[in-house]
Amino acid sequence: MTKQVAAPDSYAMRRVGPASATRSAFVDSVRSRWHLIAVVAAGLLFGASAMAAGPLQLSSLTPPAGSRVAADGPASSPASAYAQHLARLINDYRANKGLGPLELVSDLTGLASEHALQMAEERRLSHAGFRDRFDRTRARICVENVGVNFPHAEAQLDGWRASAGHHRNLLEPKVVRMGIAISHRFVTFFACS
Repeated sequence: MTKQVAAPDSYAMRRVGPASATRSAFVDSVRSRWHLIAVVAAGLLFGASAMAAGPLQLSSLTPPAGSRVAADGPASSPASAYAQHLARLINDYRANKGLGPLELVSDLTGLASEHALQMAEERRLSHAGFRDRFDRTRARICVENVGVNFPHAEAQLDGWRASAGHHRNLLEPKVVRMGIAISHRFVTFFACS
C-alpha cells in the first residue's frame, strides 16, 4: 500500500532588531493571505502533476510520526539524525558560498523544536510566535525557515534554495548559530547572531 502525502511547502521569516508591532501585524496578515494563495496554487499544480506521476512515496529518511528533536535528546534518534544531516547540508552550502558554518546549539534547537511541534499539532505551516522566539534569544538578528512534507533533508534544502526568501535566510552572513527540529513532517530552521 502506498502512502500519499501533501505537496512540500515552505515559509520564510526574518527579523532584525525591534520593529513596530502594528507594522509587523499588518505584514503578518498580508503574508498569511498571500501564503494561503501560494499554498493553494502549489497544491493545484502539484496535484495535477502528482496524478500523472502516481502517488508520492515517503523516503526512508522521513522521520516517524511523533519524532521531535529535543535539545538534549539522544543523538541517534531519527529526528536528531535528520536535523544533524540538514545542518551539515546547510553548512556545506554556506561554505560553497564563502560563508562560515553555523553552530548547531541546544537553545535554538529547543526553540525550533517547540515551533515544529506547534505546527504539527496545528497541522499547518506558520511563523506564529516568531517574535517571542526572537526575543528569547536576545540576538540582534534571527531568521527562520519552515517546511513540511519534504521526503528527506536534501529535498528540504533544495526547496529552500529555490525560494528567494528562504535562500536569503540560509545565506544570512550575520547569523552564527542555528537550531533545527522536526515534528511529524514539519521542519523548523531557526538561526541567530
